[in-house]
Amino acid sequence: MDTFQNTLAVIGSYYTAVVRWVFVFLAIFILIRSIKSLLRVKNPSEIWAYIGGPDGSSTPLKHWENVIGRASSADIVVNLNSVSRNHGTLVRDTRGNWRYNDLHSKNGSYINGVRVRKSMPLRPGDILTLGGVNFTLLPVSLREREDNIKKRRLKSRPVSPWPSLIALTIFQLLAIVQFKVAFGEGCPASIPTAILGVCAVMWIYFILLRSFRRVAFEMETIAFFLSTLSIAVTAVHTGNVMKQLICIIMGVVLFFLLCWFLRDLNRSKEVRMLILGVAVLLMLTTLIFGTEHGGAKVWLEIPGLSIQPPELVKIAFIIAGSATLDELYQKGNLTVFMIFSGFCMGCLALMSDFGTAAIFFVTFLVIAFLRSGDFSKMILIVGAVALAGLLVLTLKPHVRARFAAWGHVWEDPLNTGYQQVRTMTAISSGGMPGVGAGNGWFHTTAASDTDLVFGLLSEEWGFIIAVLAIACIVTLGIFAVRSIIAGRSAYYSIAACAATSLFIFQTCLNVFGSVDILPLTGVTFPFVSSGGTSMIVSWGLLAFLKAADTRQNASFAVRLSEKNERGFAA
Repeated sequence: MDTFQNTLAVIGSYYTAVVRWVFVFLAIFILIRSIKSLLRVKNPSEIWAYIGGPDGSSTPLKHWENVIGRASSADIVVNLNSVSRNHGTLVRDTRGNWRYNDLHSKNGSYINGVRVRKSMPLRPGDILTLGGVNFTLLPVSLREREDNIKKRRLKSRPVSPWPSLIALTIFQLLAIVQFKVAFGEGCPASIPTAILGVCAVMWIYFILLRSFRRVAFEMETIAFFLSTLSIAVTAVHTGNVMKQLICIIMGVVLFFLLCWFLRDLNRSKEVRMLILGVAVLLMLTTLIFGTEHGGAKVWLEIPGLSIQPPELVKIAFIIAGSATLDELYQKGNLTVFMIFSGFCMGCLALMSDFGTAAIFFVTFLVIAFLRSGDFSKMILIVGAVALAGLLVLTLKPHVRARFAAWGHVWEDPLNTGYQQVRTMTAISSGGMPGVGAGNGWFHTTAASDTDLVFGLLSEEWGFIIAVLAIACIVTLGIFAVRSIIAGRSAYYSIAACAATSLFIFQTCLNVFGSVDILPLTGVTFPFVSSGGTSMIVSWGLLAFLKAADTRQNASFAVRLSEKNERGFAA
């Protein structure tokens, strides 16, 4: 019996030595395909209609939301002194109907001789009078529409998802064997069950969406890859993998629901105040009844369940901050968001969760700039928050201690620098391919699967895979920024940029904090860190990026056209 066990141990060591490099090559293959497909996308604009001028010229409308005016920044520039700089907005809804809204112009706007007092429908053939000059809304021909869609399909065709899906499935199956090898007979049945559960959810998702004629799955492939790593780090640290699997499933469901919710911008605007109210209630409930862990009072303890409401508020924060073009030109519209932002960050400060407060603040800056375009206000806000930060350092001893240890962790490796020193040691001991899942020592360190997860990934899965995990988040950010060029609505563009800014900044705080480049703030690595609320919210935030994807048949947050239009996206 002993000889048999020794033989298995030898075979297992050889398996680990080989498979850790196989994991690296599979990860590179999966992510290079997804990254290449996302970054090569051109997101070409489509012409939705034309505005005919008095001289017989016609200007194409390449967005669903357009500003008409004399300003050079307007989407439709009218070089007439009788026209205001930003005279009005012309907006298309998901059903193809256009509406015009006057922006308090000096000479007014008229549709078929009727003055525009509030948003009014503008139909093909209607006469739009701006500053005494007549314009006409002209539809695109069916032939031109089909040509535009065909060109957009050719320029934005993603790579086939199946090779990446198969490679990720192999990655997951090999991971199960690796855990069996590492833990031997003591390997809990929950680990292979959880990994197979992620695999099953992934295949169901892909098959379901393909049945709906969707073709682009790069974002979801990245999310499922990172979620698989999350199961792995949870398995070696706490073993509570079934809870993490349930949260991944809940995250995918939330992703579906938010994509459905974002299909209709009118619906999004109608329930915004309700969402704000729920978010305020969550923050106040946490502030009053929350439980403190690690110096921050951000947990709500329910029998058998612990949640972090501030994580859920991130979704409400982006919904509150995003706005359509008409809303951007409404005076005082930004005020509500600024008040809500101040409330959220004030509550987080009282909860002593300054890492999440910093994430909210950076996201606020991104949204505020995209909505106002005013650098001077941003500088004043940053200055005021910097002063508030100095005040926090004087009032909160544990925050002051973290900043004092920043950059000096090796001077006190057994006390103030304990976590960062062990993280950096684990990174160096793992090398490029890692020591193999389940074979490391760093999982015995507190928070190794959450705040310090980069060290755990680097040690067991290798520095290459850990860096690829960061590259995944950065890629999502680059794609979101490039997508806004052809964005159909300012709402989608602002939401996507806010969500990706949150992802990237949170990843930077997590990774750089764990290796002492930044102060350790105690925030999670999106999709990777163990933690149910964080996982659910990460999938929810991904919906904002998906909604900004204008590639042909790519996003189910965008409606498909009717069958008589040959299945092309509307």
